[in-house]
Amino acid sequence: MIVKAEVTLKGLRGSEKCRALVDTGAIMTVVDRSLAEAIGVTYTSRKRSLTSATGHKLVGEIAIVRELTVEDEVLDYEKVLVVEFDGEVKKALRKLDVNDSIILGVTSVELASFLPDTTTGKLRKIEAFLF
Repeated sequence: MIVKAEVTLKGLRGSEKCRALVDTGAIMTVVDRSLAEAIGVTYTSRKRSLTSATGHKLVGEIAIVRELTVEDEVLDYEKVLVVEFDGEVKKALRKLDVNDSIILGVTSVELASFLPDTTTGKLRKIEAFLF
Protein backbone atom coordinates (compact mmCIF):
# COMPACT_ATOMS: atom_id res chain seq x y z
CA MET A 1 0.00 0.00 0.00
CA ILE A 2 1.29 3.48 -0.80
CA VAL A 3 1.67 6.06 1.96
CA LYS A 4 0.34 9.62 1.67
CA ALA A 5 0.80 12.63 3.95
CA GLU A 6 -0.60 16.13 4.29
CA VAL A 7 2.20 18.65 3.77
CA THR A 8 2.67 22.39 3.48
CA LEU A 9 5.69 23.93 1.80
CA LYS A 10 6.39 27.59 2.62
CA GLY A 11 8.88 29.61 0.66
CA LEU A 12 9.85 33.25 0.38
CA ARG A 13 6.93 34.11 -1.96
CA GLY A 14 4.16 31.69 -1.14
CA SER A 15 3.07 28.30 0.08
CA GLU A 16 1.49 25.08 -1.15
CA LYS A 17 -0.70 22.82 0.99
CA CYS A 18 -1.36 19.38 -0.45
CA ARG A 19 -1.39 15.62 -0.09
CA ALA A 20 1.98 14.14 -1.06
CA LEU A 21 3.29 10.69 -1.84
CA VAL A 22 5.71 9.39 0.80
CA ASP A 23 8.51 7.59 -1.04
CA THR A 24 10.16 5.10 1.32
CA GLY A 25 12.99 4.72 -1.19
CA ALA A 26 13.78 8.44 -1.37
CA ILE A 27 16.17 9.98 1.14
CA MET A 28 15.37 13.60 0.27
CA THR A 29 12.09 15.33 -0.44
CA VAL A 30 11.92 16.09 -4.16
CA VAL A 31 10.09 19.14 -5.53
CA ASP A 32 9.30 20.01 -9.15
CA ARG A 33 11.03 23.17 -10.36
CA SER A 34 7.71 24.88 -11.19
CA LEU A 35 6.49 24.55 -7.59
CA ALA A 36 9.88 25.59 -6.20
CA GLU A 37 9.81 28.74 -8.33
CA ALA A 38 6.20 29.51 -7.39
CA ILE A 39 6.79 29.39 -3.62
CA GLY A 40 10.30 30.89 -3.72
CA VAL A 41 12.98 28.51 -2.47
CA THR A 42 16.59 29.45 -1.73
CA TYR A 43 19.02 27.59 -3.98
CA THR A 44 22.33 26.40 -2.51
CA SER A 45 24.25 25.87 -5.80
CA ARG A 46 24.86 22.25 -4.77
CA LYS A 47 23.87 19.57 -7.27
CA ARG A 48 22.74 16.03 -6.52
CA SER A 49 21.82 13.22 -8.88
CA LEU A 50 19.28 10.47 -8.35
CA THR A 51 17.79 7.57 -10.23
CA SER A 52 14.01 7.49 -10.52
CA ALA A 53 11.88 4.40 -10.01
CA THR A 54 11.66 4.16 -13.80
CA GLY A 55 15.46 4.04 -14.07
CA HIS A 56 15.96 7.59 -15.35
CA LYS A 57 18.89 9.57 -13.98
CA LEU A 58 17.95 13.07 -12.82
CA VAL A 59 20.18 15.90 -11.69
CA GLY A 60 18.72 18.48 -9.36
CA GLU A 61 19.78 21.37 -7.20
CA ILE A 62 19.54 21.36 -3.42
CA ALA A 63 17.37 24.19 -2.11
CA ILE A 64 15.99 25.33 1.23
CA VAL A 65 12.29 25.82 1.92
CA ARG A 66 11.50 28.21 4.75
CA GLU A 67 9.15 25.70 6.31
CA LEU A 68 7.96 22.17 5.57
CA THR A 69 5.01 20.95 7.62
CA VAL A 70 4.46 17.19 7.65
CA GLU A 71 1.01 16.41 9.07
CA ASP A 72 1.21 18.51 12.28
CA GLU A 73 4.99 18.87 12.66
CA VAL A 74 6.84 21.94 11.38
CA LEU A 75 10.38 21.61 10.04
CA ASP A 76 12.17 24.95 9.64
CA TYR A 77 14.62 25.53 6.78
CA GLU A 78 14.31 22.04 5.32
CA LYS A 79 16.50 20.88 2.41
CA VAL A 80 14.76 19.64 -0.72
CA LEU A 81 15.99 18.52 -4.12
CA VAL A 82 14.57 20.58 -6.99
CA VAL A 83 14.25 18.71 -10.30
CA GLU A 84 12.16 18.87 -13.48
CA PHE A 85 9.41 16.23 -13.18
CA ASP A 86 8.61 14.81 -16.59
CA GLY A 87 5.07 14.28 -17.81
CA GLU A 88 5.05 10.58 -16.96
CA VAL A 89 6.03 11.22 -13.34
CA LYS A 90 3.35 13.91 -12.98
CA LYS A 91 0.75 11.63 -14.56
CA ALA A 92 1.66 8.74 -12.23
CA LEU A 93 1.42 10.99 -9.16
CA ARG A 94 -1.98 12.36 -10.21
CA LYS A 95 -3.20 8.79 -10.72
CA LEU A 96 -2.32 8.13 -7.05
CA ASP A 97 -4.43 11.15 -6.03
CA VAL A 98 -1.45 13.14 -4.71
CA ASN A 99 0.15 16.43 -5.70
CA ASP A 100 2.13 16.06 -8.92
CA SER A 101 4.95 18.39 -7.83
CA ILE A 102 6.29 16.93 -4.57
CA ILE A 103 7.49 13.56 -3.30
CA LEU A 104 8.15 13.39 0.43
CA GLY A 105 11.42 11.68 1.36
CA VAL A 106 12.14 9.53 4.40
CA THR A 107 14.53 12.01 6.04
CA SER A 108 11.82 14.68 6.25
CA VAL A 109 9.33 12.10 7.54
CA GLU A 110 11.71 10.93 10.27
CA LEU A 111 12.74 14.46 11.27
CA ALA A 112 9.04 15.17 11.84
CA SER A 113 8.89 12.09 14.14
CA PHE A 114 6.80 9.89 11.86
CA LEU A 115 7.22 6.50 10.24
CA PRO A 116 5.44 5.41 7.04
CA ASP A 117 2.86 2.71 7.80
CA THR A 118 2.27 0.68 4.66
CA THR A 119 -0.57 -1.25 6.29
CA THR A 120 -2.69 1.91 6.72
CA GLY A 121 -1.24 4.13 3.97
CA LYS A 122 -0.64 6.88 6.54
CA LEU A 123 2.18 8.22 8.67
CA ARG A 124 2.43 6.94 12.22
CA LYS A 125 3.65 9.30 14.97
CA ILE A 126 6.68 8.07 16.91
CA GLU A 127 8.58 9.33 19.92
CA ALA A 128 11.85 11.01 19.08
CA PHE A 129 14.78 9.39 20.85
CA LEU A 130 18.54 9.68 21.12
CA PHE A 131 21.04 6.84 21.09
